[in-house]
Amino acid sequence: MVEDRLGPEDKPLLYMHNLGAVNAKRAKKLSELAAILSLSVEELKRLLGRSEAQGYVESTVLEGGEKAYYLSPKGIIKVCACFS
Repeated sequence: MVEDRLGPEDKPLLYMHNLGAVNAKRAKKLSELAAILSLSVEELKRLLGRSEAQGYVESTVLEGGEKAYYLSPKGIIKVCACFS
């Protein structure tokens, strides 16, 4: 299974890919992702912060000032590499 080949820090990337969060228009709120992944918002924020620093995730600010996340092209490649 693909999830077995990913570390805990990469699991959010797989779910973002499956949800189609691959550009700013399709970005997902931290609270949405945390609920889907059954993680605390704080834990997910830490994981996504690390992935953002590595260039796998990008963020945008939605109306109302809430931050949302999506996969960068580099993140998409990372996830797709797990399927081969």
